[in-house]
Amino acid sequence: MAGGVCERVAAISLIAVLLQLAGLTLFVLGFFPVKPALMGIGYVYMYVCLWFSFSFSDNYLSSLFLCGFFQEVSGITPQYDRLIIMVVDGLPAEFVLGRGGQLPPTEMLMAMPYTQKLLTSGRALGFHAKAAPPTVTMPRLKAMTSGAIAGFLDVAFNFNTQALLGDNLISQLARAGWQMVMLGDETWLRLFPNTFMRHDGVSSFFVKDTVQVDHNVSRHLDAELAATDWDLLVLHYLGLDHVGHLGGRNSPLMPRKLKEMDAVVQKIHQSLTASTASRNTLLLVGSDHGMTDGGNHGGASYQETDSLALFILGTDKLNPSCDLHPQILSHNQHPNMGLSILTSYQVDMVPTLALQLGVPIPKNSVGVMLAPLFVTLPYNEQLRMLELNAWQLFRLLQVRSPRSLCITSLCSAKLGSSAHNHHFKSAQYWGGENEKGDQELCALFGRAIELHESWRHNNFSEVRQSEFESVHQAYLAFLKPASERLARGTTEKNTVFLISGFALMLFSTIVLIWTLFFINNFMSSSSVQELQPDTLHPRRTGGSASVEEIFALGGIFIHAFSLASSSLVEEEQYTWHFLLSSLSLAFIRQTLQSNPSSCDSKGQDFEMLQPDLLLFQGEKDVNGLLKETEGDGLNSDFRTPTESLTHTEFYWTFTLEIFPLLLILTTGRLLRAWHRSGVNWTYLPDIAKWLDEGNPAISSTLTYVSLCFVSIVGSGLVLFPLPKQLLRQAIVVCLGVATILISLFKKLAISGGSVNVDNLPTLIARVVFGVLSFTSVSAFVCFPWVVPLPPRSATTQSGCPMREQRWDAVVLEAGVQSALDSIGKVLISCWCLLQLLLQQSVNAGPVALLFLQLLIVVHYLRQTRLRHSYWLSVLMLQWMGASGHFALGNSNTLATVDVAGAYIGLSSHSTVLSGLLAFIITYASPFLFSLGMLLWTYPLRTKKIKTVVGDYWRRPNFQQKWQLEALTVPCILPMALNGVSLVVFTAILVAMQNHLFVWSVFSPKYLYFCAATVCTSLGVLIFAMTGSYVRWVISQRAHWLSMCTK
Repeated sequence: MAGGVCERVAAISLIAVLLQLAGLTLFVLGFFPVKPALMGIGYVYMYVCLWFSFSFSDNYLSSLFLCGFFQEVSGITPQYDRLIIMVVDGLPAEFVLGRGGQLPPTEMLMAMPYTQKLLTSGRALGFHAKAAPPTVTMPRLKAMTSGAIAGFLDVAFNFNTQALLGDNLISQLARAGWQMVMLGDETWLRLFPNTFMRHDGVSSFFVKDTVQVDHNVSRHLDAELAATDWDLLVLHYLGLDHVGHLGGRNSPLMPRKLKEMDAVVQKIHQSLTASTASRNTLLLVGSDHGMTDGGNHGGASYQETDSLALFILGTDKLNPSCDLHPQILSHNQHPNMGLSILTSYQVDMVPTLALQLGVPIPKNSVGVMLAPLFVTLPYNEQLRMLELNAWQLFRLLQVRSPRSLCITSLCSAKLGSSAHNHHFKSAQYWGGENEKGDQELCALFGRAIELHESWRHNNFSEVRQSEFESVHQAYLAFLKPASERLARGTTEKNTVFLISGFALMLFSTIVLIWTLFFINNFMSSSSVQELQPDTLHPRRTGGSASVEEIFALGGIFIHAFSLASSSLVEEEQYTWHFLLSSLSLAFIRQTLQSNPSSCDSKGQDFEMLQPDLLLFQGEKDVNGLLKETEGDGLNSDFRTPTESLTHTEFYWTFTLEIFPLLLILTTGRLLRAWHRSGVNWTYLPDIAKWLDEGNPAISSTLTYVSLCFVSIVGSGLVLFPLPKQLLRQAIVVCLGVATILISLFKKLAISGGSVNVDNLPTLIARVVFGVLSFTSVSAFVCFPWVVPLPPRSATTQSGCPMREQRWDAVVLEAGVQSALDSIGKVLISCWCLLQLLLQQSVNAGPVALLFLQLLIVVHYLRQTRLRHSYWLSVLMLQWMGASGHFALGNSNTLATVDVAGAYIGLSSHSTVLSGLLAFIITYASPFLFSLGMLLWTYPLRTKKIKTVVGDYWRRPNFQQKWQLEALTVPCILPMALNGVSLVVFTAILVAMQNHLFVWSVFSPKYLYFCAATVCTSLGVLIFAMTGSYVRWVISQRAHWLSMCTK
């Protein structure tokens, strides 16, 4: 029965892991669906309630009829009949408009003189258009064209853009018969396939190209400006965003790129003013998102959401009050003199453009028309536009709140009737079961409509300014809160998926924890009880938990429940730093309590401190096997510690245990100071900023030093303890070749400017990928076949082993451990070299420090393996990986994902390959310490081995115990730890679904949890595959060796 324990435990654990992944998938699909939306396209009849009934199909209506019908019924006359949309990807609004009443930075101000001239002359009006997270291109373009807030999972689809099927401005214009041209980011072609009559798209993901990607747009500009066959021209420039990804927003290439964009604006505007055509053309210069100081984006910080909306007219002034603007061409003038800051939301561009161009507002738009752009229109047209916008939002509110009595009642009475007016007056008293927000919005909407109707019944040709302002403000008082509520409103979640997913994750976690308890109970059972005093937990008496174990268990729940605080989610790195430092101090405390006076005369405690790197001693024969030395086989095969140690030896060993922990604390503090991760204190100085801003020589030197350190130490680890073995020598050569190539790549890689896709750095990176992959696979396949096996036992005259079963026990302990150790050394060396290739140069130091930390902690845990529970050692490796994740500059915002590094070695965009490289860069540290578990498997040993091994290695439990502890626990424990945090945070996310920061803080963190679960699963999978393969190979070799002796 005991012989199948490992198999049963492995099967149960595999099922639990699969259930955890399935549950996570179901929950994500249930919590992050597409928001509920109105189907079809927007017409005038959609702006009023259901009593205004039309039921014709879209196909029946011709384009000209649609335009004429809308303009006739709505009473809206188009202001413009041609539109140019110029999107400058990643352009922060403060580069053009300044921030907080201050002018833009001087270098930015002087880089765009023509644009600033348009602003001061009143021919342009600019807005800080706040973008909603996630601030990546595809969902932002959806928002800019449909006015709808995209689902949060659109960030995952950003690398594989799908067609926009919902109602949007581009489709409205296409139905109106507009002819369109697109130049630039090919995302437009994927969102709107078969829409543009001419197009020239470029990939937005090859971020190393900062010149050609914009030249490909501008080379068509003269011809298109001279052409008269288009109504909409879309220009999407990507170079500025790529400059940011490569060098940050303060890159020396940034002013040059802004000058280039200013020249494009000048060319377009001068072409419009010089044109003799009678058409009115509007130029909209906008950006999809901003960027952080590091040039990244994706999160919800001010820098990332500060996008630009700049409306430019060819001739007439857009801003009648332009005299209030300062003459900012003179940067010496007082920066606050008359400078007004106009703010809006990015989605507000959609209803504004729709009303300016004379097409219906897209049905799912949550935007509010930008009133300052319509101040030159007659009062009645301004109020009619506000009315259409208000009805459109109110109709969307009805879909989002179908059970709201106040909204339904407002739509049940005909406009202008007495019942209708009665409903409006009493709106604030309705809906006993309705939310307070619905009642307030109903009251605001009713008041605006009532005031407007009263204004209509008066002679509005003689209306006073004050009466117009009261109606105008009443509409805005409804539109702004309604828009904000629709924008942040909860999505329609799939309750079945939510409950099923959470239940599966909870059940999986319970099964994994139960499995760990089962393993612990099995190892404490009577069948192996005699071994326990000297092998499993020699320091325990009475089964009580140690202080370190109590703290570790508490730390698991401290981290999990700390995620209920949005601030602690944003600054999670401090939680991990605290837990790791505290656990290290707890280990120091335990070591300090181990003093010579507690040792008995037999040196029991001395034995626990004695390191044991090699079990078997003796000379190797020509086949790589260890020859048996003279004397008793059992006694000479195993290297037992000395029976007594001097106090000097004890204090020396004692010091060697304290020193590694002090090194872990020191390197941890250095890693913490390298990057100011998180959100709130990123502006504070750190080592990375110091290296980036003014010390390129030091940064370059540090990169090469780190590379040499990893290569030399890694090669030494691979060679030890068999430097003459051919396989090890070949692997060291491969590591050396990879090191030389990475050094050459760092020297040749271009930090900015144009990049030839077939250049030498790309080729070198590909060769490095091949060399490291070949080295890792070769080590995985070959090492189990060449590691030395334990000495063969004495044989009888017939050649048969005296103890035939001895092979199985000894091989599983020593052979498997030796092979895993050798494979692990190669894998961690290759992984660190890969990171030195892919990571930014400023992260070379942290990569080397993490490599050093891993070696130190493995050495320490080997030194003290008999004093600590196995699960505690695995947990410490997991905590160090999590702490190192933030030490590399990562955070819980999407802005810190290194997009530039994801294209090293790629000549063109590939969703799969670039996504894989981004994942490798982001989870460098957790995966490194997962690989480190290969170094931590150790063979079972006991000082009484001469007397007990003969009895126990025929017992299956002797092998089962070691397999469960050394090969199974490292697979189960990481998934169990991940499951605890995942279940707790899932519950927190559900509880916080209406929280103000649910989309900006908690949702990005949950996506990181999903990726971390994948990383943990991959690490466990590699460990399990390696352990199973090595165990099988060693067993086969042992079997063959046993057969050959017969």
